[in-house]
Amino acid sequence: METDRMMSSKTAIRKHMLHKRAQLSPAEVESLSRAIGRKLMELKPLYDAQIVMGYMSIRNEVDLKPVFAELRKKGKTLALPRVEGGEIHPIPCSDPGAMKLSRFGILEPAGPPVEPEKIDAVLVPGLAFDYQGYRIGYGRGYYDRFLPRLRKDAFTCGVCYEFQVVVSVFPHEQDCPVKWIVTERSELMIDQRYF
Repeated sequence: METDRMMSSKTAIRKHMLHKRAQLSPAEVESLSRAIGRKLMELKPLYDAQIVMGYMSIRNEVDLKPVFAELRKKGKTLALPRVEGGEIHPIPCSDPGAMKLSRFGILEPAGPPVEPEKIDAVLVPGLAFDYQGYRIGYGRGYYDRFLPRLRKDAFTCGVCYEFQVVVSVFPHEQDCPVKWIVTERSELMIDQRYF
């Protein structure tokens, strides 16, 4: 019974956030994404990272392409997710023009994956994040399975708009929290080691 109520709550949050995010205009997405990008580029764990995994935005998610350009200028290796066999594989991406559209409608890089243990920082998308760092995605659990494969000291940062931060996303036992959350207005430090 409790599990049914949690699933119903997660479904309601997912539906609400998809609707609310769809209401953003292209100008709002661009402006908010720029503000979030500036905050991300000030984070010491991101500055110190050599290999950073990001994501290609869809459906009005925070657009990180300007952040990727800055990371490349600083000599960082950028990896992007490719989904195969129900799992995320981080693929180094030096040429954004060489990416292909996946079955999910997301641009994915080609090439061999980098080992998750070699990744220093991951910028994690989500429909909602809570104050403990748990997230709701699209419901397939890709990031909940991927994040535990990283080194324990890898920096994981949820990236979202302020309205996407909620009190609780009703996490399950297998859900994996991020260590930090950045919005256009705030930074939530979940793991104090990165403060």
